[in-house]
Amino acid sequence: MTTLEAKQAELDAVQLAFDEYIVSSRELEDELDAELTKCQNDLANAESRNAALVSQLSNVTPQLTALENKLSNLTSQLQQESQRRIAAELLAEESQNKLRESEGSLAAVRSSEMKKLKEDLEDLHERLAFAEGEAEDYRYELESERERHREELEEIKGDVEVLKNRLKEKEALLGEYQNSKRVLIDRVSAEEKKPIGNSDEIFGD
Repeated sequence: MTTLEAKQAELDAVQLAFDEYIVSSRELEDELDAELTKCQNDLANAESRNAALVSQLSNVTPQLTALENKLSNLTSQLQQESQRRIAAELLAEESQNKLRESEGSLAAVRSSEMKKLKEDLEDLHERLAFAEGEAEDYRYELESERERHREELEEIKGDVEVLKNRLKEKEALLGEYQNSKRVLIDRVSAEEKKPIGNSDEIFGD
């Protein structure tokens, strides 16, 4: 192969590479144009969203300010509430200490009162036992007295029954006496009505 042919072959190879480069460059330009168009659209959309966000931000800013003010007030209230809670806790602790002291004093007083109450209760039991003994003695005496009265009543009933029987006997004797007296009076009256000459009949034979 001669030098000219070699140069022509090299030139043809370079031309082919250039043509391929041109084709690939056009494709790349097309892709870049498409990407640029897409980026421009995305930028337009982003600017539109940004404008919307700016508008929303301008609308939200007063609300944020109000929220910040409210947050500041709440923070102040929280600090005040925290101070009040600390004061309440201190007061509660002081009250608990006083309560423990009071409970100690109350326990001592309660112990003394319980001791006195126990002594009073024991004394009351002794007096109650003594009263029960006296009541039992009185009950026994009362029962004995009732028994004696019952026996006396039975004796009186017996005596009354005897007197009733005697009275009945006396009444029977009195009735017989009155009958005899009546018969005698009747005979005397009949004799008085007879003539005197018949005195023998009065006295019998």
